[in-house]
Formats: sequence, structure tokens, C-alpha cells
Amino acid sequence: MSATTTATAADPLELFRRYTVEGKTIEYLDADGNPSDLLKAATVRFGEDASFPRDTPTRYSRGNSDSDQYTLSALLHFFSHRDQSFYEYMKTTNTLGLQTVSFSDRGSLLDYITGKTDKFGGADNATAVAGEKHASSDAAGDGRRTRLRTGEADGAGGESGLSADSANDVAREVMRRERSLVSTSSALSSGKSFAHVQDLIKELFPSKSAVDAKNKASSASGSKAENGASRRKSSHRKRRDPIIVVPAAATAMLNMYNIQELLQNHNFVDNRALLEQGGQKPREIFVEHVMPSTGQNMRFRVVDSVQDFGEADWNSLVCVFTQGAAWQFKNWIWKSPEEVFQNCLGMYPKHQDEQPKESTRTWGISPLDIERNKRHMDRATVVGLWSSIEQFMARNKPDFFM
Repeated sequence: MSATTTATAADPLELFRRYTVEGKTIEYLDADGNPSDLLKAATVRFGEDASFPRDTPTRYSRGNSDSDQYTLSALLHFFSHRDQSFYEYMKTTNTLGLQTVSFSDRGSLLDYITGKTDKFGGADNATAVAGEKHASSDAAGDGRRTRLRTGEADGAGGESGLSADSANDVAREVMRRERSLVSTSSALSSGKSFAHVQDLIKELFPSKSAVDAKNKASSASGSKAENGASRRKSSHRKRRDPIIVVPAAATAMLNMYNIQELLQNHNFVDNRALLEQGGQKPREIFVEHVMPSTGQNMRFRVVDSVQDFGEADWNSLVCVFTQGAAWQFKNWIWKSPEEVFQNCLGMYPKHQDEQPKESTRTWGISPLDIERNKRHMDRATVVGLWSSIEQFMARNKPDFFM
């Protein structure tokens, strides 16, 4: 039987579990079929049972998604690093560009792979368990309905019908099956205040006297002032904040925890220290900066997710920080990192003595060198960064300066 046929008929997750429980060796082979390590491997071979491409999706779903599964390489890498702290493990996977097994999945996945349990948190298994429960519930319900009908028939044949105990049992069964729905009374007693609705109505539908007073005031101010105010209002409405995107990974050198301190206060702070303080990650950050060439005070919006981006947001994107992981750009409108950085400025934050990843050499990004210990050098680094951002905007998105 060929390897392809065997792989199709076999389950990589089950083979991984069986080989782990039985202590069998799993082999990694490169593209030429020679022994290799996991990172350089093209194929994972389970003895004579089956072979799979290294990144074959398994049945173990990520989180609550039915369409996104952990790859075989992600599970193999996780199991070989299971004794690491979650922080060190995340740092390793992000550096290598592999999937990270989430903290919530670690325990159940480890128990399943080592044979401690036959159930796991993946969507396929969860669906099967739910199906079994549903079938069991239906069977029990059928039994109860049969008993009730039998009791009714017996009662109808006697003189007294249902006994008091039987009637109570029926009532309890009916009440057990009832489901409470939200009623009008419960919705209106939710404790919410609707006092602002009255103010909103006044604003949307002003009285005639208020409209007349407003019109008289507008006429007195003169048409010139009115036109100037209209132009300023229109300009303000059209103006949008330029957007900067940082990595979402907690192990990234710059992320939502420490980017504001760097951009606004010209000071680099290791995000690990901020994580240990237990601070909550902000959803978005706004940073103000005065453009040296124009003296214009501009507000920048900083985020780590493009999930809710619309067309205006993509057009406002001016700078992206990356740690060199291609998965950062999954679900972006541009299909590759090279295309991303043809449309925005790319910065690769790293320490002065580090080298960028080899995979980023064709991306068209610039290194942002940060000293390990010389914090007095941070100001010069940030001044250079802002200069690069301003030059990119002036050359590619001049409408921000209008």
C-alpha cells in the first residue's frame, strides 16, 4: 500500500496518540526522504502504519472553531516542549513560525495524547459526545412518555382515573420540561435607564421656537462665518486617524502593552515586566505626535488586530510592526507579506546585536534597532522611527496632511 493511500485511511491524531502511549518512534523525513528534525521535515512517518505531510490538519479543533484545526507539526512541537512554561513555549513557537497550542487546550490535549483520557476538546469529539447525550435524552424522554401514556390508559380504565401521586408526577414532569422565556415585564425591569431617549428626541426633533432662535443666530453671524464653519466641519468629518498595527503575540518585542510608552514617551519597556503586573491589554491606543516638517499635531490609532477593518481602515494603514511571522497577515486583504509592505511601512523591532529572520529579507521592511541596556538611546531611535513614518505618509498618503 502506498504512503498516500495509507495516510488517507489513517488518522494522524490517533496514530500520534497510539505511538506516544506505546512508546514507539515517530520519524521526521526531509523532502529527499532522509532523517531530519521537525522544523526541516517535509513528512512525518509513523513506522509502517502511515506517513503524512508535516503540516497536515488534525481533528483537534482550535478553540471553538469547527473549521480551524491544529496541524500535526503544532501538536508534535507542543508535546516535545510540554515541560516548558507557557511563556517560553509561546516565545519558541512564534520564533519558529509554528501554531501555538492555546493555554486552555494544553491540559486536555496532553491528557488525550498520553492516554489518560479517551475524550478531548476538539470539535469532532465534542459533537460526538453531544450526539450521544442527545440520543440518551431522547431515549429517556420516550420512556417517560410511554410511562405517562400507560398511566393515563390505566387510569381511564378504572373508576378514579389518575391517582394524586400520579397527577403530581405528571405535573412535575411538565414543569421540568418548561423553559423560561424573556417576557415584556422582565425586559422592562432590567434596571436600564432610558432617560437619555428624551434628550435624543429633543435633539432630533427640536421645537419650532428652538429652530427659529437658531436660525436668527445663524443669520446674525453672517454668511462668511457660516461658510468658514461649514468648511471646518467638513474637513473634520473627512479627516481620519492614520493606523499603526503591532503584533498580537504576547512575546513580541513591541505589542499593545509597551508600544505607547515607546511612541509617546520615547522609552522602551520590556513587555514581560508589564505582563507580570497583570495589566489588561487595551483594544486600541491613540498616540499624538507633532510632525516636524509641518508642525501639524496628528493623532495615530494603534491596534493589533485587523478583524474589524473596513475599506477606510485599510486605506488609513501607514505602518506595521512585525516579528517575521507570516501568520500575522492571515485574513489580510493582501495575500503575502511582500504585498503588505508594498502598501505600508514595515518595521522589524529587534535588539541591536540581533539579526533579522532570513525569511524577511524579501519583505521590504526596515529594522528598528533597540539597545538592550542603553535606555538613553531610545529617544534617538524613536525620533528616527517617526521620521520614517512621516516620510512614508508624505510620499504615499499625502491626504493626511491636507
